[in-house]
Amino acid sequence: MPPYTLLDLIFPSRCAICDASGENLCDSCRNLIWLEPQEFLLSGLAVLTVSKYSDEISKLLVALKDKGQSALISELVTMLEPILEKIPSSESSVFLVPAPSRQANFAKRGFHPMLLLAQAISKRTPRFRVLNALSFSREVQDQVGLTADERIANLSMSMRLNQNVAGKICYLLDDVVTTGATALEAARVLRIGGASVAGVLALSYSKG
Repeated sequence: MPPYTLLDLIFPSRCAICDASGENLCDSCRNLIWLEPQEFLLSGLAVLTVSKYSDEISKLLVALKDKGQSALISELVTMLEPILEKIPSSESSVFLVPAPSRQANFAKRGFHPMLLLAQAISKRTPRFRVLNALSFSREVQDQVGLTADERIANLSMSMRLNQNVAGKICYLLDDVVTTGATALEAARVLRIGGASVAGVLALSYSKG
């Protein structure tokens, strides 16, 4: 068990899944997360994920994004390692492009979860570089609760580039792939900017 700091004693951490005090993710709950790397095509775009969406994954992401348990980022990087290792080593300069965050979410949280994740991956494996190149060009709704058609309409033509991506090998980094609306819109914009979109890296998927 890791040593506790004074901050831990004042604001003790709790397991993101079972809510037990002690660690941000206890060993018992870590063992509940079934890692099964998958690769599939989404309208020709390669999607690599490590787990099917589950209650455990949902609680993990809620704890990170809505409860501010940023220490979970390290756990997510470790979970993503099986698919990161699949990226050819010949691609010496690979750019991780975080899926953009809605302004309302950023204002509420004060941070961009996928950007933090991309930065943590890059710190652990420097050949992965961070390219925070996407932002929303208009207001979009929260995707939760929307049907597949509504998700596609919600994100259609919604993104823009905020920096040069021409000639760069890019992977979109996202937490969950459902309909793929986010991934396809991001890929469209990156390709217009001249990037080579090699695929999508995601923690989980909820397809089929």
